[in-house]
Amino acid sequence: RVLEYTTRLPEVVLWQRDAKAYRTGPWNGRWFNGVPEASTYAHDFPLHVTASTSEVTYGYTARPGAPLTRVVVSDAGVVRRLVWDASTSTWKTFFQGPRDVCDAYGKCGAFGLCDASAASSAFCGCLQGFSPASPPAWYMRETSDGCRRNVPLNCSGNGTATDGFVLVRGVKLPDTQNASVDTSISTEECRARCSANCSCLAYASAEIREGGGGGSGCIIWTGDVVDLRYVDRGQDLYLRLAESELGTKQMAVITIFVPRFSVH
Repeated sequence: RVLEYTTRLPEVVLWQRDAKAYRTGPWNGRWFNGVPEASTYAHDFPLHVTASTSEVTYGYTARPGAPLTRVVVSDAGVVRRLVWDASTSTWKTFFQGPRDVCDAYGKCGAFGLCDASAASSAFCGCLQGFSPASPPAWYMRETSDGCRRNVPLNCSGNGTATDGFVLVRGVKLPDTQNASVDTSISTEECRARCSANCSCLAYASAEIREGGGGGSGCIIWTGDVVDLRYVDRGQDLYLRLAESELGTKQMAVITIFVPRFSVH
């Protein structure tokens, strides 16, 4: 399985037998959210996805004079966007996925955030309001157990809540397996819908505007936030937290667990 169509959000997913190995992130109207490299060649061959219950296709429209391009998947489980270089008569790789440690599916577990530019080998951190589910495992760099919420949400059955949202900037959006999408509403309406739904744990715009700023449509996550990482030209994710966890700036931070120990 390569191009998948779940909750009306197509994305490229590579599987290793029955387990997900890599995903590009959902289609955001211009490119796959976790493949920012696409913005560098979208002018020469604009990308497009056709998705319905009976068809999912991914292609491009070549501008006059644009080079040839193709997408290939190797038997090693690597997907590449290749572009023909007429001057050397060779195919050049414009994009490759997975590209680094953070592209490994679910590297940091639920509510974890991966940062490939981290100075140390501790690529994983917990989102604001969360702590490692298994601190000893995190110390040993076993981060797949992810993070757990510090303070329970306060949301009643009638939809009233004191919870708020913290902004997580510039990320590949989480796996959409536990998400729903509505492209007909605004981001402001999306926030209101998420606030009124006690099962909603996070939301984001479904599509981005020209230039990458803002957006429209609505993606709502009702399950664990999984496979989250920083990417260039990434999108904004709004994560639901208890009021006491929001702080004053309401900006997302990474919490790196560093155990304290002494030598006797």
